[in-house]
Amino acid sequence: MFEQMKWEEVYQLWKHGAYYFPQSLSTPLPIEKVAVEYSGGGYFYGYDWLENTEAEQRKKMIQTNVAEFLYFTKPTNKGTIQTIEMLSEAIDEEERAAIWIAATAFELQNKHYANGISTFAYQMYNAAWKFLRERFYMWHHAMKRLVPDVLIPHNVLKTMSNMDADTVMKLIQMNTLMIKGSHSVLLYSSLKDDSVPERGSVRLPANRR
Repeated sequence: MFEQMKWEEVYQLWKHGAYYFPQSLSTPLPIEKVAVEYSGGGYFYGYDWLENTEAEQRKKMIQTNVAEFLYFTKPTNKGTIQTIEMLSEAIDEEERAAIWIAATAFELQNKHYANGISTFAYQMYNAAWKFLRERFYMWHHAMKRLVPDVLIPHNVLKTMSNMDADTVMKLIQMNTLMIKGSHSVLLYSSLKDDSVPERGSVRLPANRR
C-alpha cells in the first residue's frame, strides 16, 4: 500500500483511465441558468444539483411559485454545492480532475471497505487536496458529502478484490461519468444579464442557506 501518493502520480492514473472517455471526463460540468423573478430583499442566487427528472420539476416550481420552493423544498447539501462552485471556477482539465478525484475519494474513504478501496481513496484524496488548496476555497471539514452519491452499488464495491490504485481511480471515474449522466446542475438567479455576486457573497435567501 502507498503511505503517500503525490499528485503527479494520481493525475497520471486519471489520464490513463480517461483514455477511452476523454471528452466525457474532461469537459466542464454543464450548468443550466434558470431566471427567477424575486422581489424579496437582496437577490436570489444559488445552485442545485439534482437528478435529471427532479431537475425538470424544480425548474417549473421555481419559475411559477418561488414561495413554495423557499419554504417546502429541502436545500441541497452544502458540500455538493461547493463542489459545483469549484468545478465552475476550474480553469483547466487538471483542476477539474482534481476536484472530481478529491470529492469522490472523500466518499469512498468514508465507507471503510476492507478490500483496500478506502486506503487508496484516502491517499488520492490527500494528494488532490494538496493540489487544490492553493487554488480554491476548500470544503469545510464538517461537510459530510461532496458529490451527490456513490452510484456504484455498495455490494459491488464491498466484494471487489485485488485492489490497486489504478482500479480505485477507475471506480472514481466510473462514478463521475454516472453522476454527469444522471444529474443536472441548475443555477437560479434573479440578477439581470450575466451578473455574478462577488465570491463569498453567493447566497440564497436566509431560509434556504
